[in-house]
Amino acid sequence: MIQFNHLRSHTIPTMQATVDEYVEPASGAVHIHVATTQPDLAFLVGFPTVPDTSDGRAHILEHLALCGSGRYPVRDPFFSMLRRSTATFMNAMTYADRTVYPFASTDRTDFFNLLDVYLDAAFFPNLDYLNFLQEGWRHTLEEGKLGYQGVVFNEMKGAFADPMRALYNGIGAAMLPDTTYEVISGGDPLDIPALTHQMLKDFHASHYHPSQAVFMTAGPIDPRDIQRHIADKVLARLPGGTPRRVPQLAKPFVAPRDHAIRIPSQSGKPDEYGFQLTWLMGESADAFVHYHANLLSAGLLGDASAPLKKAMESAGFGRPSRLNGHDPSARQMLFHVGMEGLTEDQLPAARTRMWDALEYAAQHGVPHDMLAAALRDIRYSQRDTASGRMPNVLGRMLHALPVAMRGGDVMTAFDSDSVLAQLEQDIADPAFFKGLVKDMLASPSRLEVTVVPDPAYFSGRAAQEEAALAAREAALTEKERTRILDDAAALDAHQRRVVDNSVLPRILPSDVGKEPRRLPDIPAAVDGAYRFDIASNGISYARVHYDVSDMPAEDWPWLQLYTDLRRDLGVAGMNYEQAGAWRQRMAATFGVNFDAIMRENGSMLLDVSFAASGLREEHQNLGDVLAAHIASPRFDEHERIAFLVERMVRNRINGLAQSGNRYAALTAAAPLSALRHIEDVASGTSVLPFMAQLQRMAHTPEGVAAIALRLSALHDRIVAGPASVLCAGAGDDANALAAAIRLPAATAQAAAPSIPTAVPAQPPANAALFAPGQVNHCSIAWPAPRQAHADAAPLAVAAELLTHQVLHQALREQGGAYGGSAGYAGNAGVFSMMSYRDPRLAGTYADFHAAIDKVLATDFTQEQIEEAIICVVRGLDRPDSPYDAVLAAWTLHRRGITMDVRRNFRHGVLHCTQDAIKAAVRTWLKDVRPSRAAFVGNTEQDLAGLDVVDMLALVS
Repeated sequence: MIQFNHLRSHTIPTMQATVDEYVEPASGAVHIHVATTQPDLAFLVGFPTVPDTSDGRAHILEHLALCGSGRYPVRDPFFSMLRRSTATFMNAMTYADRTVYPFASTDRTDFFNLLDVYLDAAFFPNLDYLNFLQEGWRHTLEEGKLGYQGVVFNEMKGAFADPMRALYNGIGAAMLPDTTYEVISGGDPLDIPALTHQMLKDFHASHYHPSQAVFMTAGPIDPRDIQRHIADKVLARLPGGTPRRVPQLAKPFVAPRDHAIRIPSQSGKPDEYGFQLTWLMGESADAFVHYHANLLSAGLLGDASAPLKKAMESAGFGRPSRLNGHDPSARQMLFHVGMEGLTEDQLPAARTRMWDALEYAAQHGVPHDMLAAALRDIRYSQRDTASGRMPNVLGRMLHALPVAMRGGDVMTAFDSDSVLAQLEQDIADPAFFKGLVKDMLASPSRLEVTVVPDPAYFSGRAAQEEAALAAREAALTEKERTRILDDAAALDAHQRRVVDNSVLPRILPSDVGKEPRRLPDIPAAVDGAYRFDIASNGISYARVHYDVSDMPAEDWPWLQLYTDLRRDLGVAGMNYEQAGAWRQRMAATFGVNFDAIMRENGSMLLDVSFAASGLREEHQNLGDVLAAHIASPRFDEHERIAFLVERMVRNRINGLAQSGNRYAALTAAAPLSALRHIEDVASGTSVLPFMAQLQRMAHTPEGVAAIALRLSALHDRIVAGPASVLCAGAGDDANALAAAIRLPAATAQAAAPSIPTAVPAQPPANAALFAPGQVNHCSIAWPAPRQAHADAAPLAVAAELLTHQVLHQALREQGGAYGGSAGYAGNAGVFSMMSYRDPRLAGTYADFHAAIDKVLATDFTQEQIEEAIICVVRGLDRPDSPYDAVLAAWTLHRRGITMDVRRNFRHGVLHCTQDAIKAAVRTWLKDVRPSRAAFVGNTEQDLAGLDVVDMLALVS
């Protein structure tokens, strides 16, 4: 009988968890279990994947493993389980040196259903040739012309739009030669066509074995139950093994090296050069190496007063690079320091300025409070239960996995209290931090990089691709041409084949609860404060909301600017440097936000909120930070404002391509929805001319003074009204925190939420938003009813039916887009469809329209309807952390979404019928003129009648 041996156990009070480590002696398979009382049951299995080429084999294998396996020989069990499960998270990820398959669910039956599917997918995938052509890459012949297609191929074309990715990849290759980090694990589209199907199968055989696997689980579940599944379904069938793979170590440099790296340039301006210094440090799995690097980041770059950040921000030229700080993603820790936004002749001055600041830090050190705050932040993060796109415990598992895989002590990855206790003693000696900097400066393992902007980056890559295709086409034999056409026909038939998913387990609508999930009740306000008693794990949270619903549309982009800048400006008697250092010492988190909410009664609510959180012993600190930023702002630091505006605009320009999907979605929906209109005016395509205006103003003293005056007047109007205060913490902590918050008295009445639902009269969008890139993002939208309407539930189910039964096949499998989906947003009154990293445009819009007709013409099975229902319920039932649940309840309260509305919507979803779906689609989508917008990487393609909008022209 196969059994796992228990090696050790460690209780972590701050996590309210116990971590147990096991090993199966015959194979060496490792199992780490985190026992918690939280509802999420989480699982992952990770494999060291260490490719030596950039052909994307690890990434394509990740995709292909989820396309059918021995016990589940359906075409796409992963996407099928997305609609047959109530999982709170399902995914697979390829990193530079590992591939991970994680999921989480709150239902025990669902958890073991998914466990069976994931284990079979990882260890016994079919790795079908036709799926390789679909997910990886293939040749196409369109009108006799040779081309490339494939999901990963197009995904990576989109990924290469990010200048920081190009810089990061270049540094990794130069810093870590002769290791797996020298190549691009996700795949370079120029190299992906070198990968064959057999190479992929060989890679799986050599890397995916229990002897290489690390299993991690979490939740209120007996680990022995999971181990029995692993033993029966995997270990009994795959005996033996090989020594565990570990990423190679790069050799230390004998002397520092120089290197030049070309990155994509959107605007081709002369001030897009950069200079980077990168050091090779110790192994990142070593807790002390990790936290020493963390302290270097905090001490040198943590806030505006930190010596290196101060030197870069006050240079009078350039700005800090977006690639700065410690980087534990490789086996060896890297530390990055850099400036961007430079002209070529400013490069030597930038290098000198950074080096001088490092030498100053090595000689003078940094204040003890700065380092103590960094350790406090680490403790805060270990107590924090906040959930983002994945359950909190799963995020911790993903953080700990590389430590376990690289031979480190996995317990310190979950619990660093002993390491932090030692570091607290270390930082008490001023020589300690100085020594860290001196050691770094003395190290010969340093790379000095000149970052060169390349306006022809995309056209150059396209030319290389075209040249490779032309050479291949010229050499094509008739037999090879026939093979390409035969493969295309076989793949088309494969994709159109009706799939029998009956072999896959599933959750039925009758298996889920009939009532909406419970959220905290909104208590009566006492002295303007709403107090919430939550299981906060020793963290307290405060938010101060000001209603600004009466401010006109011309103020919306200014409100967004106000919230974007406030954190980086001074307060009270402190300049921005002093304020940054003070705030870092006082509070673990602080932020200012501008938000819009559409109410069910048709009005819009706009507010500006100030939020802070910290450990419970910091209540007075949180109150002081909030009071200073609300009562005593500074807008007289004109040079600082000019710098921040310039940085903001340049980052916006550099990010056009990688944010293209958001720009397209907002542009399409803005004419139809008051909420999306506000979001577009504040931060979408419509804000780009405002950004250009700001940049021009920031170039003159008079213009900067005008910006400062406008921000100051805006602040006075924001805080003139009464505030609503939310305080949350365990036991009496919320009351104590509320008592510590002292705000200025209101001088005006509360704003009336009077903005109507109707947006300014404007036709539906029809825009091709252009910025250089290699893929498209397509969006189309229709007006839709809000959540209380009888058609809301059928539209929500229709969106899932469209996504999984129509668009997935048309856009991803056949069209090659990385993603394609439909969505109903009751909070915005919009129904939409979109594609992401899409090689097509006209074909995609044809598929959008055809999808509506297909829904109306198809007689879907009851199982397909029920799967769509489960997809909606999964979103409704996704658990929140205690404080996230408070915010969710607060938002619903402000929207006017009562328990009755939630109950009726859920009932409508659970009892949705095919007739109701078709009636809603016919009413709201069929023959209704849609609004269309796409981000396009080039304008030479068929634009489907869209009008070109040059995004660079808008922001210049």
